[in-house]
Parts: sequence; structure tokens; C-alpha cells
Amino acid sequence: MDKVEKSPSKSKQQLLLLAIAFIIPIALAKLALTIGFKGDVNTHGGQLLSIDTTYQQIVGDGVVDEANKQWRVVYFSRRACDNNCMTGLYHIQQTYKALGRLQERVSIDLLNTDLHHTTMPEKNLSMPLFSHHVVSALAIPNLDNQVVIVDPHGNLVMSYQFDGQEQQNLIKAHDMLLDIKQLLKLSRIG
Repeated sequence: MDKVEKSPSKSKQQLLLLAIAFIIPIALAKLALTIGFKGDVNTHGGQLLSIDTTYQQIVGDGVVDEANKQWRVVYFSRRACDNNCMTGLYHIQQTYKALGRLQERVSIDLLNTDLHHTTMPEKNLSMPLFSHHVVSALAIPNLDNQVVIVDPHGNLVMSYQFDGQEQQNLIKAHDMLLDIKQLLKLSRIG
């Protein structure tokens, strides 16, 4: 029987093609990183935040329990809780209840700066679900009357504003629920 022998040039050519097959994707990925291509970041309705200040820096280090790392849904307000605030808190509460078994990974907070009006609102809200923090000055003024998702490390991740009509607020609350579920699904912490 005759054995089929491969010529040295044919085997070198196959080895070269195999090497190129692995090198081209790596080179394309490096090129994409150097030109800054990141692709589309999709959220269901939240605005991604890129703020260096952490939640612990805003509320103080003693307030956040380091042993109990959870995701947080926080309502930021610079004054006493008005109608927009109550609407936001109501939608936070409903979103929290809709999380079902994922509730153990999330806590909900109200953060305001009004030292004189620290009473909690009562619009069909179960206020024991909320942790209420009063701080002397809000470090991030552009988050006034907004709902912010905070990761277990204290980074402010996404924000939502409930200031429209009731139907729009319901859509935003549903979008927030979808974003929280997606974050919890992708997260290995909290």
C-alpha cells in the first residue's frame, strides 16, 4: 500500500492558516478597543450614571452595613416628600413587591436633606420596607427627585424620574423592574 505523504510546504501552509484563524479575531478585538467601540448599551428605560461619588460617601460610612451587601433602590429628595416623591416611593414599593423571591437581594431607601420634615409619607405605602436617611447636604444635586439603583459596592448605576402622567410612571416602573431583574441576573454579588 502506498502511503500518502504530505509535502512539507502543505503542512506549513495548514499551520499558517490555523495560526491566522486565531490571530485575526484577536487583532480585530484589539482594534475595536483602541478606537473606542463598545457597542450599544441597552437599558429598558433607565439612564446610566457615571458618577464617582458612592452611596456610602453620600449617606456616611456608618449607615451602610458592610456585611449585608445588597442592591439598593434609593429615592433622592432635597426637600420634604411632596406628590412627586410619594409617586416615586409608591412605584419603588410596587417594583420591590414585584421582585418576588429576589427581594432578599434588594433594599429600598429614601434619602432626603430636609431636617425639619423627616416624616414619612402615607400614600398606601408600607413604610417599614423603606430605610429613611436624612443627610445635611446632598452631594449630587442633579439626582433630586430621582430613583437611583445602587450596586452592592455603593456605585450609583441607573436613574429614573417619575414626574409624568400616571401611565408614563407605570411604564417607567415596569422598565425599572426589568432593569433590576437584568442587573440581578448578571450580578454575582448582592
